[in-house]
Amino acid sequence: MKLLHPYKTALLGMIAILILSQGWAQGSESESHVVQVGNTTVEYFSLGKGETVVLLPGGGLNVSYMEGLARSLSKAGYRAVRVNPRGAGASKSAADNVTLHDLAGDVAGVIEALDVGAVHVTGHAFGNRVARMLAADHPEFLRSVILLAAGGKVAATPEADAALKVVFSPTATEEEYLAAMKYMVGDPKDAKIAGEALTRSRAPGAGAIQYKAATTVELDDWWAPAGKIRYLALQGTHDQAAPPENGVLLRKDLGDRVTLVSLKGAGHLMLVTRPQETAKEIVTFLKSLPEERN
Repeated sequence: MKLLHPYKTALLGMIAILILSQGWAQGSESESHVVQVGNTTVEYFSLGKGETVVLLPGGGLNVSYMEGLARSLSKAGYRAVRVNPRGAGASKSAADNVTLHDLAGDVAGVIEALDVGAVHVTGHAFGNRVARMLAADHPEFLRSVILLAAGGKVAATPEADAALKVVFSPTATEEEYLAAMKYMVGDPKDAKIAGEALTRSRAPGAGAIQYKAATTVELDDWWAPAGKIRYLALQGTHDQAAPPENGVLLRKDLGDRVTLVSLKGAGHLMLVTRPQETAKEIVTFLKSLPEERN
């Protein structure tokens, strides 16, 4: 039996690791697409088959950190579609004075292009505002709305508010960004892990657009959209950026349309620090919904 040269063996090993780390093995990779929505190019990634669950990232981030959730949903029998906001990845627009309505319209354009009927939409952190704006502007596209770390009425603590400004800032240094993470997690020991994960997903251009867009609408425009759409509000009990009382108030405003679930000890970045629990609660909620009637 002829043995490979040690250098060749090492090279093949490195290639194998690269393939597995990129998710290229066994056809498990996400499909990348772009769609034109008016004068805006929107990038999205699709993985799996089944009912469609659209995933919207937090402020100043692209969707790469949501890949784990996409894979969990795919394994549970759903199609996960991660949408990059303007300024992240290949999503871009020359438009100025972008509003929250515009950002929701971008997502609506993707859903329309998918041509699969009504979908479930999941918004994390700032993405929950886009999700609710979408529910207010385009309810015909939605079956349900899932909110992870939903804020809006009850303000962040002063420390978390300052940290959020860093997260959204296009000029924040990596050192400043990592320092802000201790106010984004439920347990301070998770700050380093969360920071390292999100540093790879930073999209400063998107953060600048979103920060301005958040000021263009009134709270009542997106807080509790009218209609019959069901909601899951998944709140961390130690969330300083979107205190859990926000979920309680949303449940009060929308009643039985809201399923409120608390993750004990979790913070604003539950999707990063508590991924398995987060995915489990989402799948449980999705499976509890009545079957869609044609």
